[in-house]
Amino acid sequence: MRNLIIKGYGISIGVKKGNVVLRSKKKTQAVPLTDIDSIIILTSGVSVTSKAVRLLARAGVQLVITDSRGMPAVVLHHPFTTRTVDTRRAQYEAFHNGKANQLVKVIASSKTGNQAVALRRLLKLSGGKTLNEVREIEGISSDIMKLRIDDLSTLRKEVMMLEAEAARLYWGAVASLLRSDLGFRGRDQDGCDQVNASLNYGYGILYPVIWKSAVIFGMDPYAGFLHVDRSGKPVLTFDLIEVFRSTAVDLPLLKSFMRGMSLDVKECLLSPQSRSRVAQIVLESLREKYAVGDQVRDLESWIKHLTYLITAYLRGGAELKPLIFR
Repeated sequence: MRNLIIKGYGISIGVKKGNVVLRSKKKTQAVPLTDIDSIIILTSGVSVTSKAVRLLARAGVQLVITDSRGMPAVVLHHPFTTRTVDTRRAQYEAFHNGKANQLVKVIASSKTGNQAVALRRLLKLSGGKTLNEVREIEGISSDIMKLRIDDLSTLRKEVMMLEAEAARLYWGAVASLLRSDLGFRGRDQDGCDQVNASLNYGYGILYPVIWKSAVIFGMDPYAGFLHVDRSGKPVLTFDLIEVFRSTAVDLPLLKSFMRGMSLDVKECLLSPQSRSRVAQIVLESLREKYAVGDQVRDLESWIKHLTYLITAYLRGGAELKPLIFR
């Protein structure tokens, strides 16, 4: 148990003798602190003692409270990280020394490349032949890395146009693979069908995992590369999640729908039980192992590894390449 999900009402979270203690009217449960990386609270009506907050922070356990759409409303973690000053200075300097341009391309190429990989896996599950869309998206991923544009603003615009074309191909192909009763016609952040609702919620569950990795390695989560800075928006988190959306969220959820999963949606929101199911699917996917070259790691380790590679690159390390799972 690395991610402890709290989905009931009237639960209190405390600590005793190195254990996280969950108390409700019906039962008391103790979980060793060493078995937990994060606590994710999906519902209201949950209380946490200040002693528990202090101990969780010291132990490096992230405490996340989500809203009804799965987005993190609160993320608590230890305030001190390693090499923060060096890394953040290098992160800001990247906008003047050309490294931000490389990061824009790497993030977008990784995103589209992994969309092609996810689509290929879904096609294999469906028993269908490889669609032309897979090869076209792979071509877009390659084309992004070939761009030679010095002006960052112009590069962003060109990359986002290529990303949009890849997304059109990707989600169009996904819609053709899903059963008609799901009502999925394509990706829509405001969509009320169960596929779009579950994707929105799944991305929300992934956000704090990405956030934690960025902060642990000393990066400023509010200074992005691909996404333009916006006051109060952790745009670096928006950047990094792009690399892993299709693998950590799209693939496991879409596979579950293809295998018959149905969820309850009311007024465009998942029911509490369905939220818990989506959260469990996404968190379990982070334990799945994937290969890049000759290295094999679980997905959460790849998130940390990519963040490490980015910080090393910013501080003068080796040239950064796209992270695409094979």
